Amino acid sequence: ENQRLFNNAVIRVQHLHQLAAKMINDFEDNLLPEERRQLSKIFPLSFCNSDSIEAPTGKHETKKK
Repeated sequence: ENQRLFNNAVIRVQHLHQLAAKMINDFEDNLLPEERRQLSKIFPLSFCNSDSIEAPTGKHETKKK
């Protein structure tokens, strides 16, 4: 049962990640060149909004939480 729940969670997280990536790409594709330049000044490419969120580093650590 735990393995099934874990597998379902992984599938859902992967799906949410794909949706978020598509949404960001669609947003960026609709920006005008000047808007794109301004956005890149505010959010450098190396910055990730989720960098500060602690996440498990491996399968065993993930299963413990």
